[in-house]
Amino acid sequence: MIESVRNRTMTPDDTSIFTDQQILDILDEEMNMQVLDKLQKLHGENLTISVDIPRNDKGEYEIPYRALGNKLRDISIVNGSVLYELAQIGLGELPDYTYGEDSNSYLDKFYIENNKIHLIQSSRGYTSVRMRYYLRPNVLTKKEQSGTISSISIDNDADTITLLLSTVGKLFSDSVQYDLIGNRSPNKIKAFDITPISLAITGTVNQQNRTATMVLSLSEIQAQKNEIKVGDYVAIAEQTPVPNMPTEMHPLLAQAAAVQLLEALTDTEALKNAENRLMKMTVAVQDLIDDRVELAPKKIKPRHSTLASSIGSRRGKGRY
Repeated sequence: MIESVRNRTMTPDDTSIFTDQQILDILDEEMNMQVLDKLQKLHGENLTISVDIPRNDKGEYEIPYRALGNKLRDISIVNGSVLYELAQIGLGELPDYTYGEDSNSYLDKFYIENNKIHLIQSSRGYTSVRMRYYLRPNVLTKKEQSGTISSISIDNDADTITLLLSTVGKLFSDSVQYDLIGNRSPNKIKAFDITPISLAITGTVNQQNRTATMVLSLSEIQAQKNEIKVGDYVAIAEQTPVPNMPTEMHPLLAQAAAVQLLEALTDTEALKNAENRLMKMTVAVQDLIDDRVELAPKKIKPRHSTLASSIGSRRGKGRY
């Protein structure tokens, strides 16, 4: 990515104008300000993940801190294999729901205050709350600041999974948390905020090819264990050596960063050309990655409307 940005702006790689870290900072800024917005608007669920939070007596549930924009894609309550929809109300409507159940609606209700979801009405039992949200992409770092998985071994009896890392970054230690990043498109974050049971590093801090053996709790990543592959990256939590998005969008990110660099260099003619190219690339890339299953268009079904009600009674029913 750094080399791509330099090539697009003819910026020398001797760091006399922009250092590698400054370019990475610009890439992260453009990721958040432009590229993510375009990816999110396609509604291809590229960044969507879900988490089930066990029920508590207060009915208060914190929005995951790694949710993009601190917002949710969807929320429902879970009872066995059934999902029950939740209807959101505003804070100004709270007095209307403090005196008992709303018998005219089959929907349980919630409101948002600060970074928490509050259930104010639950007419049915449930075991957990399921939140779906866009996982915020990690901050870009150089590849040498991460580790690369060279072998994987699982010990079910000891409840451990051992990762041999062919290289590890200088800041690796057993006192920080880690993310596991796929090395193939879309370079998804396969597991995050993982605390290792142990981390044994071979080599000195200044040595380039340090190796390490990382032991993780198998129970902690049980759902992701089959997704972890040789060649995947291990990075310090909230960092990644590769953008967490489809490979086809990497040139778009590099071009957006190039525009910002040329603006800083006050190269008017080059900036104009770069902006025009960015617009063309945006249209081309969005057409390329839109409609992820082309021959199976999405069905349009309004969730809360008179049309939805006319389809049939939903009282007491969920989504299977």
